[in-house]
Amino acid sequence: MLRKTLHCRKCGFRTIAGTDDLVARLRLVGQFRRDKEPDEAIVEALLPEYTPLMTCPMCKSIGLVAEDADTEWDDTDDWQAAVLCEICRKPIDPERLEYLPDTRCCTDCQQKSESGTLPDDDPDFCPRCGALVELRVSRGSGITRYRRFCTGGCRL
Repeated sequence: MLRKTLHCRKCGFRTIAGTDDLVARLRLVGQFRRDKEPDEAIVEALLPEYTPLMTCPMCKSIGLVAEDADTEWDDTDDWQAAVLCEICRKPIDPERLEYLPDTRCCTDCQQKSESGTLPDDDPDFCPRCGALVELRVSRGSGITRYRRFCTGGCRL
């Protein structure tokens, strides 16, 4: 049976894929449309060309790397269970994942999100030109001392 280690260079995702999993991933990039059970030699020959086109299931970036499966990874399955928090990118506790298998945030980030203390790191963009929008102190008088200014020069 063919076994390869697939990993992502950007987020560190790593998994061991057997022949069936490799064929399923190759089908996603347009191979084996008619062949239901392709030969392992053909699968192995196509991997170097098509793994750079495969999408990482964790970070959604394109470009996986295929290597021969190491025997040291076969003994431990704990590394596969590590799911990263979408906010802080730290591993989520296995107990939390056991109780809430579809969770995307760790306990700390979830509490901060619910209490409203989580900082908003998403930048604002100008609806006209698409440039970044900054919050600046205005020179004019009035109650509002801050205004939004487009870094591209548009007037908001």
